[in-house]
Amino acid sequence: MELDLATLPDYLRQRRAEIRMFESETELRIEEIGDGNLNTVYRVSDAAQSTRSVILKHAPPYIKILGPEYPLSIERLTYESRALDIYNQFASGSAPELYYFDAETAVIAMEDLRDAQVLRADLIAGKVDTGIAEQIGRFMGTIHSRTYVENLDSTSVQQYRQQFANTTMQSITADYVFTFPYTEHETNFWTPGLEIDIQRLKTDTDFLQHTGDLKQIFLTAQQAVTHGDLHTGSVLVQNNTAKVIDAEFAFYGPVGFDLGLYWANYLLSYFSHQDTPDVQAALKTAIAKTWHAYTLGFRTVDGTLKAQTLQHIFHEAVGFTGLEMLRRLIGAAHVRDIEGIADIPKKLSVERAALQFGLTLVKQYQSLRDVPAVLALLF
Repeated sequence: MELDLATLPDYLRQRRAEIRMFESETELRIEEIGDGNLNTVYRVSDAAQSTRSVILKHAPPYIKILGPEYPLSIERLTYESRALDIYNQFASGSAPELYYFDAETAVIAMEDLRDAQVLRADLIAGKVDTGIAEQIGRFMGTIHSRTYVENLDSTSVQQYRQQFANTTMQSITADYVFTFPYTEHETNFWTPGLEIDIQRLKTDTDFLQHTGDLKQIFLTAQQAVTHGDLHTGSVLVQNNTAKVIDAEFAFYGPVGFDLGLYWANYLLSYFSHQDTPDVQAALKTAIAKTWHAYTLGFRTVDGTLKAQTLQHIFHEAVGFTGLEMLRRLIGAAHVRDIEGIADIPKKLSVERAALQFGLTLVKQYQSLRDVPAVLALLF
């Protein structure tokens, strides 16, 4: 069943008991919200008391932004519901509360964070709360270590691998992050004027070798439950508290990928604020605090292995950071931080600097040992 504004009222009448939010006589108000590429999101509220509300997330059997000619399994919300269970179990308060999941219709009913702001919007406005970065770092460290392969018995590892065998979404990520941006693919686009820079990137054999290595890690390293799409658009902020959303890409994979995506989007914001050095300084601090909080949140059964494990995670995270930056500049999915720059010469300057930085991270990810070494490459 595919839901829309016309069919939702009947669906809600059938599911009132399961969602447990509204009485049978309650008049409901339904509105579509959000601007996601894959799914539709609705706010359902009591028409007489708007603060009584719930978010319904629905996965149509195709990529929403592209239409029915681009089919996609509705199972993606199954993995998101499982991720929300994990988040609320091990890091309570770090994600919306899950009320109900309907696997057959692909609907999640969850807590409505109606007054929250998307973290990306705060960063675009130059509002950098380093405490939020610490919260996300601690969240990642906690979830990763509680589900980390070396911290679990073989039965638990097998269960997580089965529960998060999200191969369809993992394959999509592999294509759009590691492959398509460096080929002549129809979904790629960029600011006119970057052609020479992009061609140089596509013919850099050292870069392409490292990209291939990182793609192989992404596809084969089964380390822990990984969000898979944890960027500044996947974090909601309210009253100095952060909550992680949009986990439909969750899989059992390399945990450095989460760190890499999160850092990359802070760095893209950094380059977009080239005229506001105080904002750039705060963003650098946020990146450092993310890692510090991550190391505090990450635990190993054998404490002697912690430093070695974290160093391994850090190296991979740096490489993933560089590739996420690059694909957000020349691939299919760009960021508003930079796309919103109306002055084209300025935008090109920002993008060239970010491209060069991303390229450097990919080529040097195995040798950059700590956050200060990464930040020292910035200017």
